[in-house]
Amino acid sequence: MLQNIMFEATILFFYSYFCPRIKVQIFSFTLNKQDEVMEVFPIDKKTEQLFNEVCRRIFRLQNGRSLDSMERIGADTRGQIGASYLSLKNLAGQYQPDLRLAQLLWGTKKREEQIVACFLFPIQELITEKITQLLQHCYNFEIAEYFGTLVLSKRENVEQMVNEYLNSDQPYLQITALTAIGRSRIDRKLNSPFTDSYILNIDRNKFADINVQKVYDRVSICLRE
Repeated sequence: MLQNIMFEATILFFYSYFCPRIKVQIFSFTLNKQDEVMEVFPIDKKTEQLFNEVCRRIFRLQNGRSLDSMERIGADTRGQIGASYLSLKNLAGQYQPDLRLAQLLWGTKKREEQIVACFLFPIQELITEKITQLLQHCYNFEIAEYFGTLVLSKRENVEQMVNEYLNSDQPYLQITALTAIGRSRIDRKLNSPFTDSYILNIDRNKFADINVQKVYDRVSICLRE
C-alpha cells in the first residue's frame, strides 16, 4: 500500500497523543525503491514551520492561484507552471543552510523545492553516501545539473566523487559529475583539478544516455574548437 501512496519520496507521519492538548511528533521516513525505510529522523517544530513556509512561498512564485484554479477543473498542471531559477535562488538566499530543511524539500521530489534545497544543503556536512542517496531521487536531469553546480563542485573531495560518479552507470550521477567539473573550472580556474587533458580523456561513448552526452559536449566544447 505504501508504494501506492508515495514511491521513492519522503513522507511525513504524524503521531497524535491526546492529552490536554494534542501534541504532534513528526518524523521523516525516506524510502528506497524496495519501499524499505532508509532513514528516519525527527523534525522539530521550527523545521516543520520553515518547511511549510518555504513551500507556501514557492507556491506563490509558481502563480499559485492560477495553478489551483486549473487543478480544480481537472487540468494536468505538471510541468506547466514553474518558478524561475533566479526567483528560487533569491528565495533560498533568505534562509540559512539547514540540513533537515533541505532534506525535507528534496524529499518532495518537486522541481522548485529541490532547487531551493540545493542552495540550503550545508555542503561540507553531507557525507558521500548521503549525496549518492539524494541523487537517486532527483526530479529530473535539470536538478542533477543544479546539484553538481551548487553542491558537488564546492566539496573538498570533489575530484574523488567526480571520478566515482563518472564511472557509474547512473545518468543522474554522471550529469552531476560533469556539471561539477564545469563549475569547478569556472570557480577555481587554473587551480581546478579538472584540467583540459582530464576532460579530453573522458570517454564520451561510455555514456549510454543521450542527456549525459549532451552535458559532456557542453563541458568540453571549448576544448574542441
